[in-house]
Amino acid sequence: MKSLVAIVFFTLIFSLDGKAQPLTLDQALKQAQANRLELLNGQLQTQIAESDEARRRARWQPQLKAAADFRWNTQIQQSVIKNAPFANGQDVVLRFGTPIANVLNVQAEQKIYDAQSPIDRRINQVNVTAQQTTLEKTAVDIRQQVTEAYYQAVFNREKIRLSERARTRAQGYLEQAQTRFRAGTLLQTDFDRFALDLSNAELTYRNDQRDYSLSLDNLRYRINTTQAVEPADSLEALFTQFQEEATGSRLELKQEELSRQLNELNQQREQARLAPVVSAYGAYFAQQLADVFNPFQADTWYRYNYVGVQVSVPIFDGRQARINRQDYVRRAQVNQNTIQQLKNDFEYETRSAKNTLDQARENLAQTRKNIVQAQRILAVDRVRFDAGTLLLADFRNSKYSLQQAETNYLRSVYDALLGQLQLRKARGSL
Repeated sequence: MKSLVAIVFFTLIFSLDGKAQPLTLDQALKQAQANRLELLNGQLQTQIAESDEARRRARWQPQLKAAADFRWNTQIQQSVIKNAPFANGQDVVLRFGTPIANVLNVQAEQKIYDAQSPIDRRINQVNVTAQQTTLEKTAVDIRQQVTEAYYQAVFNREKIRLSERARTRAQGYLEQAQTRFRAGTLLQTDFDRFALDLSNAELTYRNDQRDYSLSLDNLRYRINTTQAVEPADSLEALFTQFQEEATGSRLELKQEELSRQLNELNQQREQARLAPVVSAYGAYFAQQLADVFNPFQADTWYRYNYVGVQVSVPIFDGRQARINRQDYVRRAQVNQNTIQQLKNDFEYETRSAKNTLDQARENLAQTRKNIVQAQRILAVDRVRFDAGTLLLADFRNSKYSLQQAETNYLRSVYDALLGQLQLRKARGSL
């Protein structure tokens, strides 16, 4: 029954792999860059930030308004002239106006001077740069996610190859043990140990297949594609592709610096709020006064217009500008302290990643030697076991030593790849 389940599972994996699209790491990164919705949202956010400057410029264009007011005075308002001299000092009640009072007008306003405007322009520029930096940071995070998922998939695929070789060896040893058992030169318990080794090897192989299937699904999720994919690179190829890159700039530092600049600009903007605002304005009116509604009646339209300059000067705002300026000064100082803390963190992260990578490389060199030595020992011990001069326990220890050496080598390559990735991230060159 277990063998049947293994065959079905293997067939499922094989059918999926047959339809899968082989991808190199570079191709996987490019697909993720094209497919991930976070990057599309980041581009839209950048466009929104860019539109803030267009809105600021629009406010400096002439602002024109047109209006039409058609009024029927159902009862004309009265007014009183107290002690009217032309009425012997009596109060006179008069009504001014006509039943129909229509007004057409066009008004224009143009800003001439506003101290906040150039600061707003610089704030908009910094906001666009900050949004672009956020988009770059998102792209870096996605590259790291896809790379880690790709490494994991390659690692699990290599684990399948190791476990398959171990299963093949266990199958061969069991067949030889069966021959010896039938010949009466091997005890039942020793034969059962060979059968147990094969069962454990098959279990490991099935688990590695499941891990590989899950890692492929994770890679597909990170790329954001519905197409089944599989890695086209090997661990060794990925390891040899790595090159030491020059130290770049950590985007976290740039983001914090932009935040500091925004706080300084907002501080200046609060100061500019207290400066005068100068605007020019003008209006043209056409008013009709008539007894009946007839817009086309001659000699009933009266025109008037005006132009002017308005100066608006804040006198007292309850010290709001002062309080806000103090807050922005403190925020800018927080940004400066955060920048220094980030620099310290990144320096430590770089040293730690470099040490981790150096250790992984040393382990890799040692595990290569261990594989060669374990293979040589197993070859000799196999001859001795077949000749009956080596105990079964010692022979099984030699087998396990080779399997452990192969596993340690695979893990060392994977750790070296992750070490390279962490070092590139720490140096800002991912």
